[in-house]
Amino acid sequence: MAYLSVSGFFITVALSYTGGLQGTGDTRSPLYISLVSQLLIPLGLCTVFSLTGTLEPGEIWTAIVIGHLTRATLSVFRFRQGKWRGIKVELEPAR
Repeated sequence: MAYLSVSGFFITVALSYTGGLQGTGDTRSPLYISLVSQLLIPLGLCTVFSLTGTLEPGEIWTAIVIGHLTRATLSVFRFRQGKWRGIKVELEPAR
């Protein structure tokens, strides 16, 4: 529960900012951020942990929390770049 209490804050920030990006039409950035922070970082850290010793549950949870921290950080950074302001979303009229 201690890991989830820390992780919950990062998830909330990340989902707020990625939702904002997606709502403005920037859908690729959140995808790439998710791939890096939810796959590459946790799996990479777990691989490193397992190669340096036995992989314990605390290390797995640490990798997950670091992934969520990375997702929140990258999402905030991307949003603050402001590139979403210039995206035009064009929709076809409904038939």
